[in-house]
Amino acid sequence: MGKGQTNSESRIFTVESANCEQRGGHMIILSALLWTCLMSLLTVATAQAGPADRHNRGQRLRVVYPTGFGAPLPAVAHNPLDLEGFASGQLDFKEVETLPQIGPVFNGVSCAGCHSHPAIGGAGLFINEIRVRNNTQPGPVHIFAVDNMLRRGAQSQAGTPIFTSGIEAEPLGCQITVPGCQLSVCQLEEAAATTFNTTLPTCDPTAADFVGGGNCIVGRAATPLFGLGLVEAVADAALIQLAQSEAPAMRGTVKQVVENGASRVARFGWKNDHATLRAFSGDAYLHEMGITNPDNPLPISTCARNQTQFGITLQTNDDPEDSPGTDGRADVDRFVDFMRALDVPPTLPRDASAQYGARLFTQIGCQSCHTSSLTTAPDPASFIPPTTGNVPISATLNTALANRTFHPYSDFLLHDMGSLGDGITSGVASPGMMRTVPLWGVRARSRFLHDGRAATLTEAITLHAGQGAAAAAAFQGLSATQQQDIIDFLNTI
Repeated sequence: MGKGQTNSESRIFTVESANCEQRGGHMIILSALLWTCLMSLLTVATAQAGPADRHNRGQRLRVVYPTGFGAPLPAVAHNPLDLEGFASGQLDFKEVETLPQIGPVFNGVSCAGCHSHPAIGGAGLFINEIRVRNNTQPGPVHIFAVDNMLRRGAQSQAGTPIFTSGIEAEPLGCQITVPGCQLSVCQLEEAAATTFNTTLPTCDPTAADFVGGGNCIVGRAATPLFGLGLVEAVADAALIQLAQSEAPAMRGTVKQVVENGASRVARFGWKNDHATLRAFSGDAYLHEMGITNPDNPLPISTCARNQTQFGITLQTNDDPEDSPGTDGRADVDRFVDFMRALDVPPTLPRDASAQYGARLFTQIGCQSCHTSSLTTAPDPASFIPPTTGNVPISATLNTALANRTFHPYSDFLLHDMGSLGDGITSGVASPGMMRTVPLWGVRARSRFLHDGRAATLTEAITLHAGQGAAAAAAFQGLSATQQQDIIDFLNTI
């Protein structure tokens, strides 16, 4: 699909929600009997799992099922036009970008390639972005480059072309992060501009080397996008007031950014770099995939401009590569249509353990930053920017987002996390500051914290430092059963 063009396939869409599928007006409900049988089999398997099972790690075994993630807001699902926008955006979100639009330096070829777990729009399963403390240019280190991407020229099967642009080596050529990689011209330029080196240590803002000015790197995993339309619809004043209401020792920092000519309270990204999904989308399209767009028309680099490999042009001078079509939407706007309409993660019923865990969660201080409830503004359209082609959000979507109380378990403010910080400075976000991660849907995550350093929720909690140190210490002071009660609670939100 060309940039800024409407895909005709967008009118054919599928809506999937918890335990059901809707196709062509027919609803297929998961049989209660089938679910009972599944639970019975699991109970038997659980009873047979012995203490030597290394995967159990001594914890109670519970079913954690991620169905329902990635569905549209209910009001969107019942409005044909809004649902079509959601489906069209989802289609673009999954699209794999190709030469010469992609790059010349990039981290991925599809939005869904980094936001896919447990459904499209979810989190990443791996580190998809590297930041360097002494980076001399904005944005991340770009792992891949188009001039280190193609192999062997055009390929065919029985005379039929199958790889007309040559084979894109998995994963897209030699990675800049791999020691011994024979860097291309573009990658050499990237390494020099970002000061990247494979020998740099992981950033620790409290380490002596860091305090002395030492360079370092940090990995970042993609964050889930579920429910972000509601987060965008929270008024700036509500977040400012929330910060003022927090105890001085735990008070979060409000970060203001200028987007589309207006100063707004940031709430998206590990360092709160964006306030709106439009800015979030445009920045990612440029810095993660190298595709210029209406809000970001200048390329990251021209290192491969007018160069070819196997007869394939690697980079052309056609910026911005993504531009609004006749409907006033560029690809970045369709990404926003999809993200803005994503429903919140589904919750699960709480048994006695999870109910007790919810009380403990508050008692030990986790609630100080992981705020359970926020409410959206009465008229989000008054501050949500239009598309890059100046089309405002629909009246029905505005109504769907207005006056909604939701439960993200985050204040979306910056907090000083001490040694757990990422070492990067971004505006008022100091090296130790990180945005409070929303905990809703955390049961669907496989790795935790900004660089996936924690393999379990228990480990993620105990690694909290800075303003989170007191809660982490209180958690460690609980009995193993009480700790599991909190984990059981987290697995329901």
